[in-house]
Amino acid sequence: MVKVHSKHTQEDAEDRPANGKRSRTETTPDDEYSHIQGLGQDATQNMTQDPSPRRHSSQRNTNVTRIRGRQTHESQAGEPEIGIVESIEIVDFMCHEKATVNLCPKVNFITGQNGSGKSAILTALIIALGGKASLTNRASNLKGFIREGRQRATVKVQLRNRGPDAYRPELYGSSIVIERQLNNGTAASQYKLRNGDTGEVVSKRKDDLVAITDHMAIQVDNPINILSQDAAREFLASTSPDKMYQFFLKGTQLHQLREDLGAVSQAITRAEANIERKKEVLPEMRAEKRRWEKHYSDMKQAHDFESKMDALSQQMAWAIVEEAEDEVGHIDEELGVNGQKVAKINDKVAEQTAFIDQINAEANLLSEQAQELLRQLEPLQAERRVPVEQMEAAKAALRRFKLTEADMNMEARSTRERISSLTAEIATERARMESKDQAGKEKLRLAITALEDNIKEEEARIADLQAEQKTFEERSSVLRETKVGCHREADKCRDLVTQTRAGLEEMMRSTSNRLNAFGRGVVEALDMIDRAQWRNSKPIGPIGRFVKLRNPKFSRIIETTLDKTLDAFLVESHADRVTLDAIFRRCACQSRIVICKPELFDYSKGEPDSRFTTMLNMLDIQNEVVKRQLINLNRIEQIILIEQRIEGDKMVAANNGQLPRNVTACLTADGYSVGSKTGGLSSQSTNLIRETSRLGENIASAIEREKQVLAARQRALEHAQHSLRETEKELEELRRKHERSAIAVRQCKERINKANSEIQQTRERLYSDEPAKIAALETELEQFTEQMESLQTQFRDHVAQQKLKEEELEQVQADLVLIDRKMDVIRDRAESKREAAEEKASQRQTHADHIIYWNAKRTTLETKRSHLEQARAEASAKVEETISDARKVCEERVEVEHTLAKLDRMISEYQARIEEIERSRSMSLAEVAEKAQLHITAYKKAKEELSSIAQLVDALKTSHRLRMSKWMQFRESMTIRTKMHFSTHLSQRGYTGKLEFDHTQRTLVPKIQTDQDLVSENIVKGGGGGGRKAGSSSQQDKAASAGRFLRKDTKSLSGGEKSFTTICLLLSLWETMNCPVRALDEFDVFMDAANRAIAMSMMISSARSKNTTQFILISPLDMNVKPDADITILRLQPPKRASS
Repeated sequence: MVKVHSKHTQEDAEDRPANGKRSRTETTPDDEYSHIQGLGQDATQNMTQDPSPRRHSSQRNTNVTRIRGRQTHESQAGEPEIGIVESIEIVDFMCHEKATVNLCPKVNFITGQNGSGKSAILTALIIALGGKASLTNRASNLKGFIREGRQRATVKVQLRNRGPDAYRPELYGSSIVIERQLNNGTAASQYKLRNGDTGEVVSKRKDDLVAITDHMAIQVDNPINILSQDAAREFLASTSPDKMYQFFLKGTQLHQLREDLGAVSQAITRAEANIERKKEVLPEMRAEKRRWEKHYSDMKQAHDFESKMDALSQQMAWAIVEEAEDEVGHIDEELGVNGQKVAKINDKVAEQTAFIDQINAEANLLSEQAQELLRQLEPLQAERRVPVEQMEAAKAALRRFKLTEADMNMEARSTRERISSLTAEIATERARMESKDQAGKEKLRLAITALEDNIKEEEARIADLQAEQKTFEERSSVLRETKVGCHREADKCRDLVTQTRAGLEEMMRSTSNRLNAFGRGVVEALDMIDRAQWRNSKPIGPIGRFVKLRNPKFSRIIETTLDKTLDAFLVESHADRVTLDAIFRRCACQSRIVICKPELFDYSKGEPDSRFTTMLNMLDIQNEVVKRQLINLNRIEQIILIEQRIEGDKMVAANNGQLPRNVTACLTADGYSVGSKTGGLSSQSTNLIRETSRLGENIASAIEREKQVLAARQRALEHAQHSLRETEKELEELRRKHERSAIAVRQCKERINKANSEIQQTRERLYSDEPAKIAALETELEQFTEQMESLQTQFRDHVAQQKLKEEELEQVQADLVLIDRKMDVIRDRAESKREAAEEKASQRQTHADHIIYWNAKRTTLETKRSHLEQARAEASAKVEETISDARKVCEERVEVEHTLAKLDRMISEYQARIEEIERSRSMSLAEVAEKAQLHITAYKKAKEELSSIAQLVDALKTSHRLRMSKWMQFRESMTIRTKMHFSTHLSQRGYTGKLEFDHTQRTLVPKIQTDQDLVSENIVKGGGGGGRKAGSSSQQDKAASAGRFLRKDTKSLSGGEKSFTTICLLLSLWETMNCPVRALDEFDVFMDAANRAIAMSMMISSARSKNTTQFILISPLDMNVKPDADITILRLQPPKRASS
């Protein structure tokens, strides 16, 4: 299809056919397609022919194999004569060092593994035919196609140029060789158009190449004609209705025709504008005609204009006086308005000052209230220590109760054992009253002595164990306090790690754009600021954008001090502030807006001694207006910076507790504020904010430093957690030792009781001869029985006391919780007061900005007033001067009837007419009449020409409407043809479907019904039974299934079905085109075997039905197509690539 460029005239467009088609005459191709040259580094060699009667095969080395059926005279009858690609040669292009490919005039399949350079062949074709690098989607510019390590690349394409439609065969011969050289340097690519028969260079102009491609209807920029790998993938994967409609328009050249018609419409618009301009000239010509007619009339009528000139001159003189007096009155009015504005501004400044005083008082009151609330915590902390000590004492008492309870249990158990033992002894003694062993008494006495020694040792052991238990309890109390401190430290470190990690993540996000560090919406706001209209200069901001830090050591303290000021924007007027505020609301930007005048005042007198490093010295500020505003808003020239707190204390102490002259604050790198304006050696800690990249610091180094801080805080957290674990471990070890000690004490007491029992038994045996032995045992039994009852009573009292102690512990714990709640309430109230004070400070800054604005406004008005007063003095002097000049013209003041401009115009007109009459007196009446006739004739001719052009424009508009109508008819024809071919191609697979065009919404939606859907629908339709009821049921089933088997769009199809459907659509579009070359890269990568076979069969059938079209199809898969006389299969092997 021939492209109709907008530069063509209307007559050229009318001579072209509506669909851009050209007639073709079929010729027989030469035998040069029976071989192909190999792809490799060596020189080209001739290919050997396969003796097989069915196909020709040629191969060089192992890079390419070409298989094609044997050509016969009959197979050549339908080959195209013009526009097909006969060969492609590339040198140092993409992955190929040198390659020459000869193509069949009909169907060419190029296959090979990934990386074998298949797509490079198609890319070379596009580049050689004048396509841009962006069309291929393989490189951003032509240099990207040059093989690595080479300085230039060459692509050659040979096009057939035969038959009656051949393009200038006397110059280019029977074939045209197009050569394009790509350079790696600054030189542009070069074209050479050669005669394919003689090799002679015919032209080096790209315009001639465009003429050749237009003549041969080769549409290299048509996205449907030659589909590169990315274009094919986009087309095959596209499911958007609007994109598919755009493919339809561009593929059928409807888009280009519409653009051309749009150019015609623009030409009509320009012609109409030209008519309007000519219409504007006609009144001047008509006035000139009338002037000469009047001049002719003036020649006949003599008028005296001198008297009128004198009267007008007198009015002119006094009109100048009135104008000067009006100027004085206007200046007086402006002076009055100026005074009123100054008075209002003074009221505004006083009002804002009162607001600031009130806010300062409220802020100071809130700060004092916050400090007072914090001081209230001291007695509560002291009060809290009492219940804490009581709680520890109660817990210790409960532990002692446990030990006492264990002792009582052990004693009760010993008493019960003794009662049992006495009962047994009484029975035993009564049995052996008869036997006496005097010889064993000495032995019994020795046993009693040994038992008493054992009791003394056990008592000493109990004393040591009890002392050890006391030590354990004291150490446990210390460790519990340490454990609470470790918990607090671990929580603090964990919070710091969380905050640091969040800050690091935010810094990582700001690496893509430093402006992200200034808050949400700043990037969008800057873009809208550049496009907006401003009454004064464009806003400056954010302020931190123009500030860089000289020493990163002070980054956190400086950023904490400036903070929100770094995010602020500067404007010069309230009107610009309103505009900028509206932009900020749309972008959700929270930056502050400051109104200021760009006054570059001298601040050197307010700086401190040069031996101090000020915040101004530490900042590199690129904008002088920004520097002055930082001085106004934050006093950076009077804030000094010191590395360590101790140095600041020494400096203040050396200055008698006062800050040096012109110093408002002294800040340290470790976050302290040393000294105060009121004097004293106080130092206060500053709440440092998270570090960002707002001060222009290298974000990489800032991130690295933040990572180091994070690592240090993680180590601190790990150390705190380790200390906590060690403390808990030691507490647990002390608890186990305490339990072991208590068990040892109980064991010692049990051994003492047992020894006492044995001593008693031994003594009883020693005195067993006495008759009262049994009575004594019975008496002892009664004593132990009473002791047992006493122990039971003591145990009940012990349990009651333990319960009271537990209740006391609960009460103490409740008191402690109450105190903690009071402290939390006080802290919350203090924090609320502090936040309110900070809010007041923000309000104070707003009012301070207002004062700065009104002061600047007052200064401007005062300057303007002085100018007005000077202008009034000059205007008064001018009035006296004009009166003096007017009296020279006319002594008495006359009434002025017209404005000064009108008087001047009337005088000029009268003067011109007088001069004209004076000139005309030297001309005869016939000469004046001839001059007037010339203007009358010119005016008449101009009117006739304007009418003729208007008629031509009307004819063009009628022609444009007709062509638009034909364009719509052509679009409808293309739509019908595409639909018909689409349905035909779908039927090859047993599918049905249609293309739904919506030209109003500019969408194209394929609707498909697959063979499986058709089978399911037929099953449902034939599933009804006999009889009336069955028939009724069948009708209901069909109605119910009507919604289930509707045609589906491509989104609901499988991958293979979708690819097959898209191929059908592509073939349908190709059927409506008339380009001699059609190429498609990787068309079958998304198809299954069945759909792929049918798609290739359809493409081959379509190619054979077109006698004037050549197909180039690229696939990474093996071909299952049998070669024929008009089918060639090229198998590529990966070429040797340049080593790095």
